[in-house]
Amino acid sequence: MRRVLVVAVACVALVGCGGGGGSNDQGVSFRALGVFQESVEQFAPASDTFPNNDEAVGDTGRAIVLETTLFVPNDLNGDGDLDGGFIGVRNDLVFQDLNVQGVQIEIWIPGALFNPVVTDFAPMSINLTPPPTGDDDSGGNISYAQTIFVSPDVIAFLNQNPGLLPPRPFDMNVVMRVEAISDSGDFFGSNEFTYSVGVF
Repeated sequence: MRRVLVVAVACVALVGCGGGGGSNDQGVSFRALGVFQESVEQFAPASDTFPNNDEAVGDTGRAIVLETTLFVPNDLNGDGDLDGGFIGVRNDLVFQDLNVQGVQIEIWIPGALFNPVVTDFAPMSINLTPPPTGDDDSGGNISYAQTIFVSPDVIAFLNQNPGLLPPRPFDMNVVMRVEAISDSGDFFGSNEFTYSVGVF
């Protein structure tokens, strides 16, 4: 009887947590839209145009040289600012704001000695309003924010542990899940999404 009770409690806990994703199975209420580039890239000091609800260009990956790259996203055109790496998020909860806390990150490298090779967390601070209704087209339920999701510590770890890694070039898959808390205090983990980095 005790064993049955323990199993029942575990099943209730799993359902309450959305199978590990909070109250958000498959990203129904809180969705990560992926990674995006600037809509228009300018050379500094001219200002870039950041992604928005009307125009968002996907950022599907990049190639780096491990010894000379400090973090990802990095400055691809050498103009002094980071390029790409804008994470899009959307709140579909009716009547509740969502407060984004950050991004859980796992680095997976096919052929490495073990996977995930590294786990990390990138803090983010975004408030997402409920989805618009009626004539309201403010779109405050969608936001794009740039963050470093392969940190200097992760790059340093990879540089210091070549024995764990396959021969170069190799692919590094950055698997991410955004975390948020609603006004009522419920935890929401977004759908997972992957950013591909070619390592040379």
